[in-house]
Amino acid sequence: MGKVPELSEEARRRLGELQALADKAEAGDKEARRKLRVAVRESSPEVIARASDFRRGAERLLIQTISAGNPLKEEALEVRLSHMRAEVAGANPTPLEVLLTERVVASWLLVEILEALVSLELTRGVGERVPPSYLFQLAKLLESVQRRHLASTQALARVRKLQSNTPGIQVNTQVNVLR
Repeated sequence: MGKVPELSEEARRRLGELQALADKAEAGDKEARRKLRVAVRESSPEVIARASDFRRGAERLLIQTISAGNPLKEEALEVRLSHMRAEVAGANPTPLEVLLTERVVASWLLVEILEALVSLELTRGVGERVPPSYLFQLAKLLESVQRRHLASTQALARVRKLQSNTPGIQVNTQVNVLR
């Protein structure tokens, strides 16, 4: 199974320093804001990528919401997504493959959540049902997310094929029938 690169100990330390400066800047310290600006520009790409990664926070929120307060489901889903990232990324992924892997995993999570929501709405009792227009909009959203998931999966496959330098093979056959 492949592995998506983990954060180094040095990067963790640097993120802690940056967060401390950010907290001071948020409290109104103008000097801390200036120091933060300089410190971010001097940070490694790994640190900058992690500090600017909104996906992790959004993913965490989705996981907490879908697990409905069940700690086992929450932790299991976190680990499942981590395993999925490693498996989809493959051995020694390129930066582009890592980026596309993140998109594949994120869109998979959205598809799963929306399918669960649609299923929940369709199994409600008669008195609890929502208007058909709501179900229609939910179905359209699910279809859109499914298309984006498929597109990201196809993009990853296309990138891997192009990176492998494997020429495309086309086989033409012709059958002549004599009468």
